[in-house]
Amino acid sequence: MRSVLRAAGLGTAVSAERLLLNGASRQPSREPYVQGITATSAVIAWKSGEPGEGVVKYGKTPELGWEEVDRRVGRRHAVVIAGLDPGSTYHYRVDRVGGPPAPGSFRTAPAGENSSFSFAVVGDSGSGGKGQLAVAGLLGRLEPDLILHTGDVVYPAGQERYYDRRFFAPYGKLIKEVPVFPVLGNHDVRKGDGAAFLENFHPPLGSLGSTKRYYSFDWGDAHFIALDSELHYDDRGSSAARQKAFLERDLAAADKRLKIAFLHRSPYGSSKHGGDETIRADLEPLFARHRVNLVFAGHDHVYERTVPIEDVTYIVSGGGGKRLYSAGEGRLTACSRSAHHAVLGRVEGGQLSLEAVEPDGTVFDRFDTIVGGE
Repeated sequence: MRSVLRAAGLGTAVSAERLLLNGASRQPSREPYVQGITATSAVIAWKSGEPGEGVVKYGKTPELGWEEVDRRVGRRHAVVIAGLDPGSTYHYRVDRVGGPPAPGSFRTAPAGENSSFSFAVVGDSGSGGKGQLAVAGLLGRLEPDLILHTGDVVYPAGQERYYDRRFFAPYGKLIKEVPVFPVLGNHDVRKGDGAAFLENFHPPLGSLGSTKRYYSFDWGDAHFIALDSELHYDDRGSSAARQKAFLERDLAAADKRLKIAFLHRSPYGSSKHGGDETIRADLEPLFARHRVNLVFAGHDHVYERTVPIEDVTYIVSGGGGKRLYSAGEGRLTACSRSAHHAVLGRVEGGQLSLEAVEPDGTVFDRFDTIVGGE
């Protein structure tokens, strides 16, 4: 009996050694994805199977020509590429330790008043289910230049162990070329005040006082402001007062004709959660005073657009994949619908057009406006 046990133990040890030598202990890698794109810079992020330096080769042709290296040794990498030309396509290749080279491409943000671009808005997506996959497919077909995510990126509590299946797998092909600019939702901050979110996303932080929780960036003649509504609730990573000071300063300095804010909890809405009175009292006066054109939010798993309220239009886009809620309708509602969807915005000069689109291509709401400076 003892000899049988010794033989079994020896066999186990030998098998484990062989598995180790064959690389079976290697940690899962993560394909590269673009982040924080501006007119002159970008971040290429990925996760290697084994620790090593982060190397990105890039150029305006597939032959590349330039290289950026992060000398820090590890598995998780976020390499900043700077000195880029606005409105230009760049090809890149990540030389991953423990994996084959991974190519991709991206386009920098345009500069100038009359530039044209498109953006998509999606929220409450991170379930890994059929609804999310359907909307992810829709986003690929819409081909936006950038994507705004209104929060609840990964359910149930923003844990790192769910990110691959509930964010990187559904959007893997898309995010190799198109940047996602997210905000924290209530589900994202349930573990560690959004620690996994903060580690996986790399927004531009060029605006004075910006953090990964709240930040802003320009794209063509549009100014986007990302806000953390959860600072009013369960997120202890900063404070609502500091965010408000950032927003006041940022909007006062913004010189673009189009101003778009996005956050998770909406100041206005008629579905399950409804408009958030705390957020409304704190932030709505700033939106109105600084002539913000649009405020996107999620939290309610529906679509809802308000009539202009002090010249600001509020849109709930929380149909990114999670189980839907019943649509509501109040006196300020212009359109509401319980449907998985994405919102596609097109900006051309001083004209903004929006369409709410279901995965099968059905457009159920359209909104056009002419925007101008102060």
